[in-house]
Amino acid sequence: MPTKFASKPALVFLTLIGLAALLLPLNFIILEPGPTSNLLNANVSIANNQIGQSQDTDLKSGAIFSTTVFVTSPGDHPNGLAILHAWLDGNLVVEPTASLYRKGESAKAATLREKNQMLVSQIDAAIAAHNFLTNSSSKTPPMWQPGDVSIKMKHVGGSSAGLAFALAILEKGGDLALIKGRKIAVTGTITQKGDVGIIGGIDQKILGAKSSGANIFIAPRGNCAQISKYPKGMQIYAVRNIGEAVSVLSGEANSLSFTCPGK
Repeated sequence: MPTKFASKPALVFLTLIGLAALLLPLNFIILEPGPTSNLLNANVSIANNQIGQSQDTDLKSGAIFSTTVFVTSPGDHPNGLAILHAWLDGNLVVEPTASLYRKGESAKAATLREKNQMLVSQIDAAIAAHNFLTNSSSKTPPMWQPGDVSIKMKHVGGSSAGLAFALAILEKGGDLALIKGRKIAVTGTITQKGDVGIIGGIDQKILGAKSSGANIFIAPRGNCAQISKYPKGMQIYAVRNIGEAVSVLSGEANSLSFTCPGK
């Protein structure tokens, strides 16, 4: 039986349909590596602080980086070509819009919600850090209170910097001297009890941290399954709470205990 081929008009029609599909906006967002901020600079300050940064001479050379991702705004739906490019690019990731934004949420509403999440995470980080210093074997109890902590961040939102805030507060307001001149990137939400929660865009945050010169990355234990990027020269540790993060950075525990299983 002879093979039948589609007519030229049919092929042209199908081609146009395919091209149109590539140009149509789709209900997805694209995440890519974002910039970092060294919280040991002016971002974090503590009133009534009589210990901390003056005891660590390595603060100027070291860093605690908070990490970010660039993400598509809720109203800016990428088209098929952009989605295809992101899928083929090993540094980008594509996720459903609903994974980050609420149904029908405007860019203004999303920005306000994420700003509020950031403010709450700063309060929780200050309380978690204060509780840790008060209840730990710190030689000098903190003279400051959580309300004395001021954190200034511009053009970022969300709660994923909570652990980074807490560690920066410990470094500036405690006598632990965790940094030791190292460049450390951190991500993870935090509760007032010091528990660390998962975040989104983990691979993109690792790549952004690497671009900033970080050689240590502290991530939530719950994100281990999503981590696929292990840049050369960077040690990645996974923790469940602020105490484990301190143990990793202070060298008090076997660092292998805080690597992701099977990695």
